[in-house]
Amino acid sequence: MAAAAAVLSLSVTSCTNLRYNASPVMSEEQEKVRLRFISSWGGVDSKAETLQEIFVRFTNENPNIEIINESLFGEDFLPKIKTDFASGNNPDVFGIWPGSDIRALIQAGKVADLTGLMEENPEWLRLFKSSMLKYTTYDGKLYGLPFEIIFEALFINRDLFEKYNVPIPATFEELKDAVKIFRENDIVPIAYNSLAEGTYLYQNMVALLAGKEIAENPLHPEFGNYYKKAMSYMQELYRIGAFPDDAFTMTNHERNTMFLEKKAAMIVQGSWFIGNIPPDDETVDIVYFPYFSNGNAPPKTLIYGLGNGCFYISSETYNDDTKRDAAVSLLRFLTSKETAAEFARQTGMISCVDIRDYSIDYNALTGKAQILVNNSRQFIGPPDHFIDRTVWEEVIVPGIPYVLEGKMEIDELYDKAVKAGLLSN
Repeated sequence: MAAAAAVLSLSVTSCTNLRYNASPVMSEEQEKVRLRFISSWGGVDSKAETLQEIFVRFTNENPNIEIINESLFGEDFLPKIKTDFASGNNPDVFGIWPGSDIRALIQAGKVADLTGLMEENPEWLRLFKSSMLKYTTYDGKLYGLPFEIIFEALFINRDLFEKYNVPIPATFEELKDAVKIFRENDIVPIAYNSLAEGTYLYQNMVALLAGKEIAENPLHPEFGNYYKKAMSYMQELYRIGAFPDDAFTMTNHERNTMFLEKKAAMIVQGSWFIGNIPPDDETVDIVYFPYFSNGNAPPKTLIYGLGNGCFYISSETYNDDTKRDAAVSLLRFLTSKETAAEFARQTGMISCVDIRDYSIDYNALTGKAQILVNNSRQFIGPPDHFIDRTVWEEVIVPGIPYVLEGKMEIDELYDKAVKAGLLSN
């Protein structure tokens, strides 16, 4: 993919890979500092448009800086950023979730250590929820700034539940009962697909079966057993018709649209999905993922952590006298209270930045989400943050359809993933 693309003026579009140039015409003697930015907030992502607006505002206030936004949606993001770093085409500022990939970049010396910068700017550091800083801190050094808090839960089309008189499932057995009723009425029970984002369903099963201590510790002797047990429950759902007929070929956008168009009753998604739901839609609700009576996690357990909105500066840029100040300015702007409030207003994002002094008119669904978080009995970090993400996406995820169809044994897939380095995180 080319690093540069069309020039964006003051108008905002929904496209990615646009070069933002909303500043006045510069004299020939002045050269703009060009910063490449990448995150997963591109394309049809609910935060893409707001991110573009923020960049336009920043370049208006900083006419000597140009931002080349290469953000990509869904499965395209991770291969792109990893290829860029591997080829020496490092982004200047970037967003990525906690886990094996950012740790590998830090270990390779590709990410700037921001500890000193934040020590010099304590008022900036105080903006962030202190308990979340540990997820961007490695070996006692702070590398990233946590901006977005996320959780995963079961989104339901409550109107479909009411139409077919289906109880909201609180247990896995009740979930299976709901699946059978919806299937009998030609409604897809769970909008699921066989890409990494589709596996939020599987990850919730892993988390609730294993519990916090085991799910967050790949070295625990029982760790693998719960991954296998969760896969057996995936097989059970598959056998009773829980998933779309074309689940193995469906894109993430198609899966999301299936739920939004009321063709599916349920979807396991992250809090960021709220931004895809019209604010005046009162038919969508969020509930805890059904718990397992034989699992280690209690009812009202929530997968909870940081999303792609953890922002970093590449070490190459930080050591570049011509780019460092511009990159720091962008990072400060991106993580400001004003920017956090704008994302909260427009997308329903749960902010890691303290915006309590802003009057945010959250929609009803975001309000329900906050209640869900406040009433949770246990938080568990996203399972794919604790294992090797590449092995997850290149071995586990593509292997799931074979397991569901009975063409591969569960033990065979898990052993294959372990040999590929699943637990080397």
